[in-house]
Amino acid sequence: MKKYIVLIAMVALLGSLSFAQLGTDVYVGYDLGLKTATAESTDVKFYDANSARITGDASNATSFINLGLLVDYEIADGFSIGGGVGGALPMTNKIKYGSDAASSTAMKFALDGLVGVNYAYPLEPVMLKANLTGGLSFLDMSHMGYLVKAKFGLGYDIGGFTVSLGAGYELRNYTIKPSGEGAAGKLMFQSIPIELGITLKF
Repeated sequence: MKKYIVLIAMVALLGSLSFAQLGTDVYVGYDLGLKTATAESTDVKFYDANSARITGDASNATSFINLGLLVDYEIADGFSIGGGVGGALPMTNKIKYGSDAASSTAMKFALDGLVGVNYAYPLEPVMLKANLTGGLSFLDMSHMGYLVKAKFGLGYDIGGFTVSLGAGYELRNYTIKPSGEGAAGKLMFQSIPIELGITLKF
């Protein structure tokens, strides 16, 4: 009986996706740093661009350039879910990490695997938009963490695609492992993402 229920659920899901509207969201933005916090361990220490040691909150927050691509399905009027990839490049106050100042490495980039929920309310031709995005993130492809982002904005419909501008809140949190065996440290970024996006529906 359970097999039949699972089969029916899968058919229903595939059927709903086949009739759902497929969309692509592309965005690029600037993450204005609010707070950068560290939690060092016996084997991982954190430093600023001048190799001054950071314990706790950094004196200056890190800001990023971010970009991403999501493909989503509209599951109800105005609501869509989807997944994609993104990334971030630190532009100011790059944090270094390592066992000591001499061997520390400056952070270079973050690569994100994303899932998201979007809501759009049309006020022709203007559109109110809300987005909640999260997922796994890899700092320098070596240190795993996660990100959560909530964003609100306005869009303008231009014959089949929507151009939007929005802002919100983003949290990035990473576990920084030492180069060898040892205890890991923690690195956290809070920022205000200000993003320009383009949504294309098929």
